[in-house]
Amino acid sequence: MRTRMNREDRRTAILDAAIAVIGERGFHGFSIRELALRCAMTDAGLLHHFGSKTDLLLAVLDRRDRQDEDAIAALFPRDAAPRSRAQVLEVLAAIVARNAQHPELVRLYAMLRVEALAADHPAHAYFVTRDRLARRRFAELLDLPGETPDRLARQVLSAMDGLELQWLQEERGFDLVATWNETAGRLIP
Repeated sequence: MRTRMNREDRRTAILDAAIAVIGERGFHGFSIRELALRCAMTDAGLLHHFGSKTDLLLAVLDRRDRQDEDAIAALFPRDAAPRSRAQVLEVLAAIVARNAQHPELVRLYAMLRVEALAADHPAHAYFVTRDRLARRRFAELLDLPGETPDRLARQVLSAMDGLELQWLQEERGFDLVATWNETAGRLIP
C-alpha cells in the first residue's frame, strides 16, 4: 500500500526525482511518464502538481536557486560582503564545497546549460539571465584593488564551471574543492 503524502511533500518528492532524471537524460531526454513511474504516480497525478513538463523544469530551477541563495546567505550575509582577497577566496571555496556535496545538482545544471544554448529551449532565457546575474554578483565580489572585476568574474565562473564538468566526467575522480582552491589562488592574485 502506498503512503499518502501531503501536497508539499509530494511536490518535493517529484522535484527530487526530476533533478535526478533530468540530470541523467536532459530535458528533452526524459518523459513525464518516466518521471511519474519513478514517483509511483500516474502521468495525470504528476501533471496535477506541475501543469506541464516546462512548468516542472522551471520549478526545479527555481528550487535550486532558492536553495543556493539560502545557503550563501547563511554563510555570508549581504551586509557582510567580503572585501579582502582571503574573504573572497573563502566565499568561492564555500560555493564549490557546497556544489561538491550535491553532485546531482551540478550534473543537472551542466546538462541543462548545454541544452539551453538552443534559443528554443524552455530554459534558454533562464540561463541567459542567470549567467548575467552571476557575472554581475561575482564582479561585485571580485572588486578588489588592481583588478578588472568583470573580466575576473568571467574567468572565475569559467574555471568553476570547467572544473565541475571535469569532476562529473571523471566520476568525481579528484578533489574538486582542493583543485578549485589551487585554481582560485592563481586566478585571484
